[in-house]
Amino acid sequence: MKAFLVTLVGASLLAACSLNKPQENNLTKETHLTKEAQVPITETKAAVEESVVISDPTALASYTEVMIEPLDLSSVVIRQPASMSMINSKPWALNDQDHRYYQEKYLQAMQKQWLDKSGLKQVNQASATTLKVKGSLLEIAPSASKDEIGSRPVMSRVYSDGLGYMTLKIEVLDAISGKSLAVISDRRELGNDWEENNRVIFNQKVRLAFDAWARNLQKELM
Repeated sequence: MKAFLVTLVGASLLAACSLNKPQENNLTKETHLTKEAQVPITETKAAVEESVVISDPTALASYTEVMIEPLDLSSVVIRQPASMSMINSKPWALNDQDHRYYQEKYLQAMQKQWLDKSGLKQVNQASATTLKVKGSLLEIAPSASKDEIGSRPVMSRVYSDGLGYMTLKIEVLDAISGKSLAVISDRRELGNDWEENNRVIFNQKVRLAFDAWARNLQKELM
C-alpha cells in the first residue's frame, strides 16, 4: 500500500493534483511497509478469510428481541503507517469526535443493514428471548498520516492506494445468561483506488465498512 504527499505551492501543482495518479517526480513518496497492507483491497469483501464460530445455529431461531451495545473502542490497536516517520507527524489516534462518529455509524449500520431485515425487535431490557450484540473494533491500520493539524504539513494533500484496513469482532450472546452463541471476526479493507486520503473520505470508508459488517452478520446468522 502506497501513499503520496503533495505540498500545494502554486496553480501548476494544483493542476497536477487533478490527475488520476500523481506523478512521482512531483511528489514526496511514502510507502506503507506493513506486510498485511499488501493484500488486494476491496470495499465489499474481506481481505482475509473471516472467522465465524456459531455454537448452536438452531438456538438463534428462538430469539425475537435484541439489545445492541455501543461499539467498544477501548482496546483498539492503531497500526501506525510507516509514512509518518517521513513527515515527522504525531501518532495516528482516535479522538473524541472519532469515537462519536464510529459509534453512531456502527449503530446505524446495525439497525439498517441487519436489524431491519432480521425480524428482531430492538429493546433496552432483557428477557428470555433477547439476544445481546457486542461489537469491538480490534484494529485500525491507516495507510497514511491522519488528516488533522500537527499530523501533516500545512497546505498539503495525501494520496494513497486504499486508505488502510480495520478489523471488527461481533459477539452474539444470550442477554440473560451471557452465553456466547456466535463470534464473527472480520478484516475489512478501506477502498482499493488511488484517491485523496483525507478525513471526509476516510470516514466514508469507515461507514461503508460498518455497513458491510452488518450485512455480513445478517448473512451468517439468518
